Amino acid sequence: RAIAATLADHARCKAFYVAYPEEGVALRQSLGPRAAEIFVFNGPAVDDLDLFKSSALTPVINSIHQARLWADACPQADAALHVDTGLNRLGLPADEISALPRLRLSSIISHLACASDPGNALNLDQRRRFEEAAARFPNVRRSLAASAGALIGTAFGFDQVRIGVGLFGASPFDDGSGGLLPAARLTAPVVQVKTVAAGQSIGYGATFTAAADTIVATVALGYGDGYPRSASGRGAAILNGRLAPILGRVSMDLIVLCAAPGGVAIGDRAEFFGGALPIETAAAAAGLIPYELLTAIGGLSRPAQGVGARVRRRYLWNGAPVDVGGG
Repeated sequence: RAIAATLADHARCKAFYVAYPEEGVALRQSLGPRAAEIFVFNGPAVDDLDLFKSSALTPVINSIHQARLWADACPQADAALHVDTGLNRLGLPADEISALPRLRLSSIISHLACASDPGNALNLDQRRRFEEAAARFPNVRRSLAASAGALIGTAFGFDQVRIGVGLFGASPFDDGSGGLLPAARLTAPVVQVKTVAAGQSIGYGATFTAAADTIVATVALGYGDGYPRSASGRGAAILNGRLAPILGRVSMDLIVLCAAPGGVAIGDRAEFFGGALPIETAAAAAGLIPYELLTAIGGLSRPAQGVGARVRRRYLWNGAPVDVGGG
């Protein structure tokens, strides 16, 4: 919500996409009187119609069933049409367009299956199918590309691009390229520094044994905060400018790092991804992609404040703190 409000105020963004109508309601409350369209990717259901109406949400129509539901319930309200061009997830098959009821369409969208691989032939094939479908709606705004599609080339841009992971400076490509500057940074404080003697093990399961006396820093972060347990013994952090490998298993609330002699103190912050350690590198060490790491940290379903809010989010715009407005 804080990100959306900042984008609306500073970047003049006027369209936002969410997965669920409940997210759209929260976003509408955060945006307040700002003129902004809020699209709901998963479309309408009978139980959600009141949310769409009360918060002026625009459904993305993915099927004939949804189209008929919306046409009956809100015939004068805008909708977006999602045409499936090859992803075979959500979206109306192109051969069912002729069966659509009368809708007031503001947009037609689709989604690329292989945009993370710019050279994949399916990208061009999907663009062709999308152009054919969009031609049936000549006065409707067109949107095909998310972050990866937007970086493939201007031919995929059409009237609107739906930037997601790119907002955080993470590469949407399989090879980690893209030239984006990091915008998200995860740090955690050191809560203890000690020396583990040679032959002693570290962490649950005793999966790491020190070959020599080793200075370690215990950091207040774990899988309870969304940092993956799969990074155990594989991941690392940057601690006072030096790479500090994770020793042993990531536990629920704590991680043990290998520290440099004399180079760490309680209260120092270890960076687990950001400008010093690319998120692509951190994610790969855990067997993940950047999308998974970003959505796991703090948990998308967790509140921003209060009980259960284990990760404190700080927002900056051009280096200055942003008023999160309670979001």
